[in-house]
Amino acid sequence: MAKKLLIILIFGLIIFSIRSIYNSSIVKSNGVFPLPTSFVKKQHISDEANILPKYDIQKLEEYTNYIFNESDIDIRFVFVPDTGDKTIEELALEKMQQLGIGRENKKKRGVLLLYDLKEKMLRIEVGYGLEEYFPDGFVSYLVHNHTKDFFSSGDVTTGLRLLIRMLHHRIRQEILGNSFDPKVVELIRQNGYLSGGAGVSASMQKKGQDAGTRTTGIRDKNRQSYSPQATPEAVYMKYLEWLVAGQYDSNINIFTTQSQQYLASLPMTNAYFHYILMQEYGRKYAVSVRNNIALLYFTNDPLVCPHFFIRNDKGWQMDIVAEVRNTKEIVGGVYTWDYRGQNDIYTKNFVDKLVNIKNYIRIVDGDNRELPIRRTH
Repeated sequence: MAKKLLIILIFGLIIFSIRSIYNSSIVKSNGVFPLPTSFVKKQHISDEANILPKYDIQKLEEYTNYIFNESDIDIRFVFVPDTGDKTIEELALEKMQQLGIGRENKKKRGVLLLYDLKEKMLRIEVGYGLEEYFPDGFVSYLVHNHTKDFFSSGDVTTGLRLLIRMLHHRIRQEILGNSFDPKVVELIRQNGYLSGGAGVSASMQKKGQDAGTRTTGIRDKNRQSYSPQATPEAVYMKYLEWLVAGQYDSNINIFTTQSQQYLASLPMTNAYFHYILMQEYGRKYAVSVRNNIALLYFTNDPLVCPHFFIRNDKGWQMDIVAEVRNTKEIVGGVYTWDYRGQNDIYTKNFVDKLVNIKNYIRIVDGDNRELPIRRTH
């Protein structure tokens, strides 16, 4: 039987990634490949409740279609004003059959997310063929933390973008042979952000302050520990520690001044922090140091882009602004990120570390395994 989740929630506001999906258009130079001749286009968003603006539907359709053509996995979102005389469980099963979700690939590789506007309930159905892609630990995370944090204050589109992104990243990991690592969920659970298991109901109604946005600052007595560090690796460890703590306060000196200012402009949630953790926790990496700058890149995961560091008279700091400027997320190709830096200090000093692979600029000794694309260009 497909996994069934019943979640009570209100959709919420959050920027889902430093490099938003909406920074990508449908041309390669801006982050998404042109449509291949074999590209199959189908409807993935059905908004019977008229919740989403037309432009947002168009962008979400583009992204879910790229997922389908990349992986053959059929992700559908259905919004209804109410469920009529049916329960949401009954309606979800009816929609799965009616829309033929996952039927095309004959392996039931489909996911349905059905939202009932009247009762503010979301039902998630995961087909048999995706149980390895979305194991209980991942589903539990979606129910108890990710969905709760992101769907809490009223911005449906932004919450959907991150939810799709989370599903897409898990799909890509499984295609590459990287099983879900429950250790990161255990780490989150130890810090009090996650509890319970899959197949449960959870109340997501906000009380007072939006549940999604974290405003808790770091206590002064702890702030000193987030100071410039002796090595780039030590800064990176502090960065992960900051993500695990879930105290969104960008005014800490593991980041450059410009990076602090940039991060301060973004609304954040625990779920955003966890999204980054799930990408990077436990991954192997290498660090290359050239004078007062450094590049950290991953050697057993081709999906995660590199980090940049710079040293001043107090020690090493993380340069998030350089990361945003020098890397670009990509949808629809054999790689998920591309190096775009040109005349900045990092590109000039690490030019020998860059290599052109099929018109992507990558790190020469990083993990450059290609992502298998089921529907080729």
